[in-house]
Amino acid sequence: NFGMIITTVITLTAGTIFLMWIGEQMTEKGIGNGISLIIFAGIIANLPRATLNFFHIIGPGKQLSVFGAVLVVAVILAVLAFIVFMERGQRRIPIQYAKRMMGRKMMGGQTTHLPLRVNTAGVIPPIFASSILMFPATIAQFSDVPWLQDISAWLGPSTYLYMGLFVALIMFFCFFYTAIIFDPKDISENLKRQGGFIPGIRPGIRTKEHIDRVLTRITLWGSLYISAICVLPMLLIKYMDVPFYFGGTGLLIVVGVSMDFMGQIESYLISRQYEGLMSKGKIKGRR
Repeated sequence: NFGMIITTVITLTAGTIFLMWIGEQMTEKGIGNGISLIIFAGIIANLPRATLNFFHIIGPGKQLSVFGAVLVVAVILAVLAFIVFMERGQRRIPIQYAKRMMGRKMMGGQTTHLPLRVNTAGVIPPIFASSILMFPATIAQFSDVPWLQDISAWLGPSTYLYMGLFVALIMFFCFFYTAIIFDPKDISENLKRQGGFIPGIRPGIRTKEHIDRVLTRITLWGSLYISAICVLPMLLIKYMDVPFYFGGTGLLIVVGVSMDFMGQIESYLISRQYEGLMSKGKIKGRR
């Protein structure tokens, strides 16, 4: 029914735009990234139902034994701990600033670092990769063309072709998105302008090449880490017949948004404490 298709497209588009507007309002007037929090809430909303379904399949003669259930919970906790560890991981490049005379004061001379996250791209690569792989199946739902149905079957989530393409696309988008959001040339120029340099590396082109080389190595390990997290649930379902109600992308989103949200709350509380100390100092000074 062509009218039904048009109505569905308009409804989904309008709903998406409305959710984007709500997310922008949350970002401007609240704490955290609004759109990420909406996705986070949608994933967490399925947690109670998934927990009940998990307990229903535990017991003698059922899909999982008690030992198997404990093993599954241990694997999930280990995966969550590994995600937190990798999301916190950084490669710190030491930065030194040359001493300069400004008036009668000697400025600079301090040592700091440039933090490079292991997972610089975040959850964008698996989201893009899964969206591309889901596109043929989505088109096949609205068509009876045989070759489209064959492609949809080949790209099923449990097939080796899907897993291989998924890993390849994740690694591609990790490098692609990192290159978009992080420019080593701008970093090297800003350091040179501010009198900063990497010990043992000449400012300018050499600094840019060094940062680019380190970032490439980190991004490679980050892409392998994201690929492993996203493919692990598929392997558990395929080979061990273990019910895994959350995909790897969902786990990355939940952990990443939670850590970002808690970090922003901590920064907000610290800033409020400093504001309180400053206001108390002003009051005491007036007295």
